[in-house]
Amino acid sequence: MARWLKISLKILSVFVVVIILTWLAGAFYISKNKKEVLATILEQLNKNLNGKITAGSMEPTLLKSFPGVSVSLNNVLLRDSLWSKHKHDLLKAQDIDVSLNIFSLIIGDVKINQIAINNAAVYIYTDSSGYSNTSFFKSKPTTEKKSISKSAVLEISKIDFNKVNLV
Repeated sequence: MARWLKISLKILSVFVVVIILTWLAGAFYISKNKKEVLATILEQLNKNLNGKITAGSMEPTLLKSFPGVSVSLNNVLLRDSLWSKHKHDLLKAQDIDVSLNIFSLIIGDVKINQIAINNAAVYIYTDSSGYSNTSFFKSKPTTEKKSISKSAVLEISKIDFNKVNLV
């Protein structure tokens, strides 16, 4: 076997091992810090919304987004700020898979790459006065002018809907 081929194979194998070790470290971190990771994900999702996203539980799902790390949020509810008046959830999902950037997870800043909403019901509500629970997606009013940092902006590159009913 040629010398350059042996060196190339060694470099490639080291690269693959580093990727797998990083992936395992991310999965281990999520398993050990479920509450903190869940709180960080929900905080990131709730940042600029007029309402609240809640999740019953979270489990790491290792193979859904390899080489990235993903988590599965169970019993997820999206409620707008006036839910107490009209009692209609905007989204009620049994399972939402959230794919996370593993390198941002390691440095402590969770970035969401992809969201897959599974087995859910979306209920869009409009009352006689014209109010709609889709106002959930409007930005929260800010009382202070703040410069938005790069990490404060939520960017999701892909959202998948699987078995979702729309009412």
